[in-house]
Amino acid sequence: MAVESEILLKPPSSVDEKSHNNALEFIEEMTKNTDSVQERVLAEILAQNSETEYLKRFGLNGATDRETFKSKVAIITYEDLLPDIQRIANGDRSSILSSHPISEFLTRFIFIKTHYYFFIYSFKFFSYAIMCV
Repeated sequence: MAVESEILLKPPSSVDEKSHNNALEFIEEMTKNTDSVQERVLAEILAQNSETEYLKRFGLNGATDRETFKSKVAIITYEDLLPDIQRIANGDRSSILSSHPISEFLTRFIFIKTHYYFFIYSFKFFSYAIMCV
């Protein structure tokens, strides 16, 4: 068993030690300060999508802070988004839910602790949104 563990802990031979260490440092940083990372990621998502129809409905006016987001953006259901999803599925390429074109809706739902989630992807920019329904 110890031999297997040693093998699993070694980086792949195609990855040099510096790259491996950089990756480990990145993972450590991202998991050490989760609150600040989440706040920064939310700010980036809100800034990137500030001109979408969806965020304009809530009157964020370009705000990217967590408190404004929580106070202005309502919790929604799948049914609330269905008209927007149908527009996108029918070929509307305007910035409805994302500033980047949405290239695919996954048809599978994921059930986690009494909630269903579905994913919206924009593969061109590797961004995604997770919607709770």
